[in-house]
Amino acid sequence: MRESYRSHLAIALVSFAVLFYQVAITRLLSVVLWYHFAFLSISLALLGVGAPGVWYALRRKVPDGNGELHRLLAAAGAAVPLSIFVIIKGIPLVRRTWEIQDSALMDPAVVVAMIAILLPFLLLGATVCLLLMRAEGRRIGPMYAADLVGATLGAIAVVPCMHWIATPKLLALVGLAPLLAAFLLRSRVVVPAILAVLVLGTVIWDEPYHLRFTKKYEESSILYEKWSPTGRIAVFPDVFYRSDPKEAFTWGMGANWNRSAIDQLWIEQDGSAGTPINHWDGTWNGLDHLRYDVTSVVYEVRPPEHVCVIGAGGGRDVLAALQAGATDISAVELNPYTIKAVSGPFRDFSGDVYGQPAVHPIVSEGRSFLTRAPQRFDLIQISMVDSWAATSAGAFALSENYLYTVESFELYWNRLADDGIISVSRWMLYSHLAESLRLAQLAKEVLNRLGVDDPGSHLAIIQGGAVATFLISKSAFDDADLARIDQVCATRGFLRHWPPCETTPGNSPIPGLLLDGVDTFEQAGLDLSPPTDDRPFFFQAVPILGHVDADLIRQLSVNEQAVILLRRLVIVIGLLAVALFFAPFAFGRRLRIVPEIWRGSGYFCAIGLAFLLVEAAWIQRFILYLGHPSYATTVVLAALLLGAGLGSLTAPRLPLGRAARWGFVLPVVLAVINLVLAPLFQGTLGLPIAGRIAISLVLLLPAGYLMGFGFPVGMIRFRDDAKPWFWAINGAFSVLASVLSLAAAMLIGHTAVAYVGTVAYVAAVLLLQQARRSVPA
Repeated sequence: MRESYRSHLAIALVSFAVLFYQVAITRLLSVVLWYHFAFLSISLALLGVGAPGVWYALRRKVPDGNGELHRLLAAAGAAVPLSIFVIIKGIPLVRRTWEIQDSALMDPAVVVAMIAILLPFLLLGATVCLLLMRAEGRRIGPMYAADLVGATLGAIAVVPCMHWIATPKLLALVGLAPLLAAFLLRSRVVVPAILAVLVLGTVIWDEPYHLRFTKKYEESSILYEKWSPTGRIAVFPDVFYRSDPKEAFTWGMGANWNRSAIDQLWIEQDGSAGTPINHWDGTWNGLDHLRYDVTSVVYEVRPPEHVCVIGAGGGRDVLAALQAGATDISAVELNPYTIKAVSGPFRDFSGDVYGQPAVHPIVSEGRSFLTRAPQRFDLIQISMVDSWAATSAGAFALSENYLYTVESFELYWNRLADDGIISVSRWMLYSHLAESLRLAQLAKEVLNRLGVDDPGSHLAIIQGGAVATFLISKSAFDDADLARIDQVCATRGFLRHWPPCETTPGNSPIPGLLLDGVDTFEQAGLDLSPPTDDRPFFFQAVPILGHVDADLIRQLSVNEQAVILLRRLVIVIGLLAVALFFAPFAFGRRLRIVPEIWRGSGYFCAIGLAFLLVEAAWIQRFILYLGHPSYATTVVLAALLLGAGLGSLTAPRLPLGRAARWGFVLPVVLAVINLVLAPLFQGTLGLPIAGRIAISLVLLLPAGYLMGFGFPVGMIRFRDDAKPWFWAINGAFSVLASVLSLAAAMLIGHTAVAYVGTVAYVAAVLLLQQARRSVPA
């Protein structure tokens, strides 16, 4: 095999490891830290891959031979599994030593995780950088193409692999990729061979990567565990975190409930999102607690026949529907392994709730199912469904949830029968009060948009304990309906907040919000604007910009605190970027500053910003279309990277003058795609998943192909001796874009973020056309 082919395979393997590790580590971070720390992975990946360009920019020449490559590859092969060991075994030790604040950015546990993750990225990034720097002139195109093809394969492989192998073990096995690259380069194979044996040995042993803690507690007595791209589920013998673990679990207990113990299991996703599995023998003896839970109030107001339960989980809402006499229940659950657990190892315990003749279990995202469902429902129920965890798209996510947007509620409304009801339950008291306030405003906005006469008569809000259930009826609630609601409230011990009545609590914020508007709450620093598909941040009720009272933030939930964290993260990542990318130049040799350097720096700054802004925005927009964050991450990353790899391979073959003249084709194509996404999604969302993936690839591959020209064309056109500096500039602004894309989306929406990336490509083309050619065309 020719040396150039070995180098291409080596960089492909290393890039495979970078992308695979970057996506998979979000799953682990989602379990051991709060979900909003998962988006650190992409920032750390870009820091690690880009910063080594500074190291080589400060050296007199790029090292020849494979000696340094061998050392970097061996160190990376050891650092990858070591980082997982440090996270799994080191963070519990830190938590026992220091008192931890879950939302604190400088939480020692977060610092440990950041250091553990950054080291492998630095070593892998140094390898990629060194191989790219050694490719001179037009050879940069094929080398960069191999780099992107490897990353594409990593994006394609990560989600399927997470179905088969526990994520911590899978991450440790990623260390084999750089070790295999060392073998291909035929350099000192003894050390890589020893390290490969050690990695395989520790994975087979299992103990170094066996997780026994989550973000909130240390685990014991686990009955069942399963990792997947959607989440890690663990089943426990009881609701272990409550003072009485055997007490019947309810979300919002009515005041008249007499507490009692029942036999139940607890199924937990990512250590913070749980649901009970009730023991059911086919009768309703001992399950009276279901009726005293405010999430079930709708079944006594208008008993339905045709029900859609979104977020069926352990089957608690399905049991409530069966208890009320429903004859057709569509139980929609995003995580297939939750249904498999309830219907598999715990089938006898659960009474095979998903196997009942009236129950139809459906593995799907709720909106995707409702878009293609042929029937109309008497009830669409969404009880306490949220995403306290990052999916494999978590690198770009805060806690977007497309179940709570204006467009989603319009869909629910259109899928109702003439007398149907939407039942949505969210927290009402304590730190999560903002959820109910925002949900009330969302319901009001949707009813107004739908042109409903007297919107207030179609809405009822009932509280039980710390939870409120919002009933949105397609037909107005008449006096008989309200009388039934009041009777249920009196029997169960619930409170009616809307329509206001003599029993409505005097301190209820709901009537004031619905009657007088949001001004009072906005003055207090809350953002209660109705979320949309373009800005789906339902759980973030704090604006990303503007002053927010510190005392108010401390009283709110971890969701609102995550926004403040994002503000700080922009600063911290910016300082890290300066330290890793630019500060070393103050202590090393200076670059020869000429106009070409300034143009080149501006060009690589622009394409670094542009690529990440477009990529991040599109991943988020495709989540709803493809029905799952894992599918969106895989399809968008794979299509863009594969297309970019093909573009990089083509770029050196084109005359530079022609490439510069035709550069505006890229922003035009990106603008057109942005423009057609919304109507295209709306018109084809009901297609089978294979059809939607095919449409996505048709859109994204050409865009990726054109985006792939940017880096190699710039490397060829600008000064050859400044390539490490341009690599550093490109990496630094990619890092900033990875954080700014999320902050900007909260402010202006994902579509506008993609357009900002498009404008950055326009700037890059202008700089490219003005630059002096560094090689003959």
